[in-house]
Amino acid sequence: MEQGYVTKKALSHILKLLMESNELDKIRVNQITEITGVSRNTFYYHFLDINDLLGWTYDNEVVTSLKPYTQLDSWQVGLMKVLNYIEENRVFCMNTFHSLSRDHLESFLFGITYEMLLTMMKTTDDGKRLTDSLRQEIADFYGRAMVAQVIHWLLTNLKEPKVELVNRVERMSSGMVKRISEQLEDE
Repeated sequence: MEQGYVTKKALSHILKLLMESNELDKIRVNQITEITGVSRNTFYYHFLDINDLLGWTYDNEVVTSLKPYTQLDSWQVGLMKVLNYIEENRVFCMNTFHSLSRDHLESFLFGITYEMLLTMMKTTDDGKRLTDSLRQEIADFYGRAMVAQVIHWLLTNLKEPKVELVNRVERMSSGMVKRISEQLEDE
């Protein structure tokens, strides 16, 4: 494994540990570097700041592992994987959500849902009716709606069973590409 990746992973691990008992906004680079045993220069070689490390942590732990779940028949599995990650890393995610870096969590969630929706539409429409710009518009709209559902789940302290959340998203989005394609044919 590449040394740079190992260092990033160690810094990420310490950030998550610190976030178990500290608000993100109260964590300083020197705390992370002291515990990790690396210099501040090493930290800044890999990351611009703590927010950059936070973004890398989400990307590394979840986004890269979701590539197989962007197809039409498995996006629900991908969404469940995201919800499982949030549940397993509840304090970390809630701390991010309640910090000034809330946008990192929302961006992370939006990036995942947006890509899943785009890939799903490319698979179902095969480029026959939907233009790239319309696909992007649909993915933007439904992606934000899905993020709003996950944010609501966070705000209600993860009380709703994950499977119910995934089923609701499925009900609301089921057939949407087909309906939009049919509307385009009627125009």
